[in-house]
Amino acid sequence: MKKTTLIKYATGIASLAMVFTFAGSAFAASGTQTANQSAALARIIARGDTAITTRIAALNTLETKIQGMKNVSSSEQTTLDTTVQTNITNLTTLKAKIDADTDVTTARADVKTITVNYRIYALVIPQGNIVAASDRVTTISGLMTTLGTQLQTKITAAQTAGKNVTALQSALTDMTTQVTNAESQAQTAQTSVTSLMPDQGNTTIAASNKTALVNARANLKTATTDLKTARQDIQTIVQGLK
Repeated sequence: MKKTTLIKYATGIASLAMVFTFAGSAFAASGTQTANQSAALARIIARGDTAITTRIAALNTLETKIQGMKNVSSSEQTTLDTTVQTNITNLTTLKAKIDADTDVTTARADVKTITVNYRIYALVIPQGNIVAASDRVTTISGLMTTLGTQLQTKITAAQTAGKNVTALQSALTDMTTQVTNAESQAQTAQTSVTSLMPDQGNTTIAASNKTALVNARANLKTATTDLKTARQDIQTIVQGLK
C-alpha cells in the first residue's frame, strides 16, 4: 500500500473515531438530560402531593368543626360543608392528574393551580375558622344570658331581703350589655365572610377577601374581650350574693 493511501486510510479511521466519540458524548448528554428531567418531574410531583395532602387534612379538620356548630343556620352549615367537600374532591382529582403528569412543564403548571385556584389556606380555612369562632361566641353568650336570668332572680330576692343590690344590679346590666355586644360582633364577623369566594388570581378580589378576613378577626377579638368583661361582671355578682 502506498504511503499516500496509508495516510488517507489513517485519516479516515481517525475521523470515524471522532464521529463515534461525538455521537457517544451526545447520547450520554441526552441520557443525563433525560435523567435530570425525570428527577425534576419526580420532585415537582412530590411537592404537589404533599401540598394537596396537607390541605385535605386541614379541610377534614374544618369539616369536624362545621359538624359541631350549634348556632350557625343549617343553610350556612350546608354551604360551608359543600365548599369543603368540593375542594376535597377537586384536590383529590388534581392529585391524580399531577401523579400522572409526564413532563415538567405540565406538572409545574398543575402544581401552581393548588394555590391559585383553591386558596385553601388563604381563604377557605380562615373563613371556616371565623364562622366556627363566631359559633363559639354565640354559644357562650347564650349560656351567659341564661345565667343572667338566674342571677337576676337572686338579686331580686336579695333586694327583697333588704340587701343593697345597687352594685350587683349595675354589674348585671353591664354583663347583659357586654353579652349583647359580643353576639353582635360575632354575627358581623360571620356575615362578612360567609359569601367570600376564591379570587382565582384576581388581585382585587384577593385584597377584598383579605380585608374582610382581617376585619372579621378584629370583630371576634372584640367579642372575646366583651365576654371576658361579662365574666368578670358575673364573678362580681356571685361574690356579692354570698
